[in-house]
Amino acid sequence: MGFERWLLRFRALVSFLLIVAIWQVVAMLELVPSRYFPPMTAIAGGFWSMLMSGELLAGDGLTLMRAIIGIAGASLIGVGLALLAEISPTFRAGFRPIAALVQPIPPAALVPMAVFMLGLGFKLYAFVIVLVTIWPPYLNGAAALSAVSDVQVKTGRMLGLSDREILFRIKLPAAWPEIFSGIRYAATISLIAVVVAEMLAGHDGLGFMLIRKAFATRIPEVYALMFVCAFNGVVMNWLVNLARWRVTGWHMRMTERFA
Repeated sequence: MGFERWLLRFRALVSFLLIVAIWQVVAMLELVPSRYFPPMTAIAGGFWSMLMSGELLAGDGLTLMRAIIGIAGASLIGVGLALLAEISPTFRAGFRPIAALVQPIPPAALVPMAVFMLGLGFKLYAFVIVLVTIWPPYLNGAAALSAVSDVQVKTGRMLGLSDREILFRIKLPAAWPEIFSGIRYAATISLIAVVVAEMLAGHDGLGFMLIRKAFATRIPEVYALMFVCAFNGVVMNWLVNLARWRVTGWHMRMTERFA
């Protein structure tokens, strides 16, 4: 029982170490050509050299900053649009075809247009990230707001609450858990969007570093940067969960209590 509890507690670390061990064995046995699949020791060496030179911290800092600012802006816009859709059925009906048209556009397809419109720089990244990531918060928010129980709304009216108070004191708090599910998904998309934009039109950041290292055939460093991108996803997920706990801690505590 003690060993099983230990495995459950440290399952993420155990899984990571198992992947590293399997990777190292496959690379050492050369089951895949080493130029495509370097050993973990070479990847760790590439990571360390980039870390010591300072380029990794500088590039990763820029990428994370752009992704965090982008998802924050996209979340505010998405939730604002969801509230507007709840207030105005006309807006909801008119905005639905726009969302259906724009939502499927991949980040890479937006970059050339954004370069022509905005030039290079932060405005380019902000435009691409926001346009790609507003949809999960908006769609989840609009669906959650419209699904609030009529009993809750009628209770609010019996207490003398206005439509505005019902929206912000009853509907929005009830919708926050679903909204944060959308934000959590959008956070992953924001990282993909910023790395793609940096690859295609950037001069710094992880995306630019990935392209530069790939063209220089510095494969261990490419893999190291890929792992850094994965770690960034963990960081973004942690930040969203932290914000979610601050806003909807009551809901999470009730879920754990009655699970």
